[in-house]
Amino acid sequence: MSVSTALARHTVRQLIELGVEDVVLSPGSRNAPLSIALYQASEKGLINLHVRIDERGAAFFALGISKASGKYVPVVCTSGTAVANYYPAVLEAHHSEVNLLLLTADRPSRLRKTGSNQTTNQSNIFGDFVRHSVDTAAPIDLSHFLNGHGPVHINLQFDEPLLPEDSSDWLSGIHPTPIAKGEIVPGEISVTSSKNVLFVGHDRAGFSVDEIEDFATDLGALLIAEDPLVFEGAIAHAPILLSDDRVRRELSADLVVVIGRTTLSRSINAYIQGSNRVTVIDPRTESVDTARTADEIHRVIPSLKDPVEIDQAWHDAWHKYEEVAAAALAVLPDWSEAEVAAVVAEELENDAALFISSSRPIRDFESFAVPRSGIETYANRGLAGIDGNISTAMGIASKHDETYAVIGDLAFLHDISALANQTDDTLTIIVVDNDGGGIFSTLPQRGVDGFETIFGTPHGRDIAAIVKGFGVSVEEVRSGKELHIALQRIHPKLHVIVAKMPDREANADSIYEVVKKFKELVLL
Repeated sequence: MSVSTALARHTVRQLIELGVEDVVLSPGSRNAPLSIALYQASEKGLINLHVRIDERGAAFFALGISKASGKYVPVVCTSGTAVANYYPAVLEAHHSEVNLLLLTADRPSRLRKTGSNQTTNQSNIFGDFVRHSVDTAAPIDLSHFLNGHGPVHINLQFDEPLLPEDSSDWLSGIHPTPIAKGEIVPGEISVTSSKNVLFVGHDRAGFSVDEIEDFATDLGALLIAEDPLVFEGAIAHAPILLSDDRVRRELSADLVVVIGRTTLSRSINAYIQGSNRVTVIDPRTESVDTARTADEIHRVIPSLKDPVEIDQAWHDAWHKYEEVAAAALAVLPDWSEAEVAAVVAEELENDAALFISSSRPIRDFESFAVPRSGIETYANRGLAGIDGNISTAMGIASKHDETYAVIGDLAFLHDISALANQTDDTLTIIVVDNDGGGIFSTLPQRGVDGFETIFGTPHGRDIAAIVKGFGVSVEEVRSGKELHIALQRIHPKLHVIVAKMPDREANADSIYEVVKKFKELVLL
């Protein structure tokens, strides 16, 4: 048996024994030993092998699987530029503590700096953005590295010959024994106040909905969620409600607890920053956000020392302004990007999965969707990039019976090559097509000289025609009614709905009008 074949087989056996279920592979020559070993394991039903031709998309696909499963998902590539294509997904995995295992094939170290083909220094190429980085030509014990959270990089040096020279049953006798994760003992928190607010970031810092709801009840707190589709009792339209300085002062809390990161709304962050006491609960404060500050920081949800009494009049004031914010939505036009978020939130059945793209779509869900429960939601909020969104949604779909994704047109075009991959999973993608970067029309850059060229960036592309070119089912909608109908129909497993939107500037104006109307109603 060749040294490279032995290294590959040892690695694959360990992956299976450690409980790995899914592996994402991109084709290449130097990773041939791993590719052949993985294929043999998949033929015996020991792993699910997913092949993606583009390493960048492959890494985001693996990211989506890991988000949905919580398990380490290896992503395997050949040497050279293939490895560098993993970088965007690695950064996202680092900042959101997603379990990616990067298995990169390499030439032997003796060939580095010799001008050898497809050879560069892949050792520690991802720097501090991975929890562990190993460069080896010999078998290692993977269990030492897959016992935490976040991406891990194993760079495997394969020497020729790369192909197996035997036909042994090397996969016999494998018994998966997943690594047991250690638990952190929760601390205690002392709460003497009666006006408490709990803010929940979009990824919930890895905590379950039930854990958070129980804590909010014990805390006697109002719950405000960046993701209103999993917390039915959350305050609706919170970014609008807190957009008024006077309302923020009237509704000021004695204690604000933040679970995860709040990254979407300036008005919510202004409220948090103006609070007297802030407590943060997020395990990433130990390894990623080590410079984060608050009056108290916890890695797990703490227990309360004493029962908490609530100020009912204060709670009632919140709900009064919640109703005012809902009334202000009446100024929205019949068809808008806000309407897309509201319709999708209303139409999806319980147990569906929903991936929401960064930029404008995720903010529209936070502001305009009516809180509900029953949906499993996902988003790439580690670094909030618009790259790899289709691939991430496809990875998520591989772990759910029914998955939807709402993606802006630029983010969709950014990852359009993902449609070249075959999929048997059920995924409906709603593309919010406003012909450019609609988010910038809601930011201070609006109106600067050259805005359309450097910020608006109209693409002028017929997205439906592009999708058809990939052989993917597609339709266009131009109203809320049409979107309702499209979401209720049975489609092919991979289907794209292009929501053709009005002018980007008009959409931005409508959002400003909602905030303006809310402030007017507050004065009445």
